[in-house]
Amino acid sequence: MDPLWKVISGEFFGWRQADNLYNAAGKHIGYFRGDVAYALNGEYLGEIHEAEWFGRPINRKPPRLGARESRGNIRSVPRARRSGRPSKLWQDPEV
Repeated sequence: MDPLWKVISGEFFGWRQADNLYNAAGKHIGYFRGDVAYALNGEYLGEIHEAEWFGRPINRKPPRLGARESRGNIRSVPRARRSGRPSKLWQDPEV
């Protein structure tokens, strides 16, 4: 499992496990296509930035994909906040 932090705020976001996305509490909230994440209902959530950061590029919104079912939750121990990476090109995810 790979931990992810929000790009701008540095708040711990959750985990990437293979092609699945889990929030900080361990709830399965989405899936990945490459480094782009979608909610279980197929809505765009954001993408990986520099390996361990998660955010939304300001000028990008991929189309909706097909819905998927939850794979259940995982055991999660949230990580500490980090210093964010201020950028005019990225924003924190709306999750």
